[in-house]
Amino acid sequence: MDFGFRFDLWYAGLPASPTDAGVVRDIVIRPPELGSGGRRRLARVRVLADGGLEGDRWASDPKKLGPDQVSLINVHVLASLAGAEPERMALSGDNFQVDLDLSEKNLPVGTRLELGGALLEVSPQPHQPCRLFHERYGVTAVKKVLRANKRGRRGRGVLCTVVRGGEVSVGDPIRVLREPPASPPE
Repeated sequence: MDFGFRFDLWYAGLPASPTDAGVVRDIVIRPPELGSGGRRRLARVRVLADGGLEGDRWASDPKKLGPDQVSLINVHVLASLAGAEPERMALSGDNFQVDLDLSEKNLPVGTRLELGGALLEVSPQPHQPCRLFHERYGVTAVKKVLRANKRGRRGRGVLCTVVRGGEVSVGDPIRVLREPPASPPE
């Protein structure tokens, strides 16, 4: 018997996030000098077109998979899994904690997002919980985000590539850039 509906109820009980105009709530980098579990919260960061977040270990990580340079996670999902303590939330390792609907329906692959001065594009690569996510937040948290991922809600968040670098600060608006509908042929 599938008891996954319990996790659907959990997700439905979270505060709703905006669909077109969100907000950056926190910024986290993983400095190489701090090791695999090290995190640093920042008020502002430069996003580099060829290196992700300045100071983050993405550019030098031999285990990186593909071109995805930046990760976003919904702040309400993360707070419900980690508690509202900012340092514990930072342990997820996601670069931007955002108040924005990250679902597949709202942000199909290829959707572009303006965060401050940076422009990101939603990747086709799904964001999955890793071993460290499991160790930090527990098996129930992993089950919740996997169920949300399965339902198209991107509970673990979304991966992006950098289209244009720029500076991003906590509190910056996030604007979802939607393609205008195609004109009918004449």
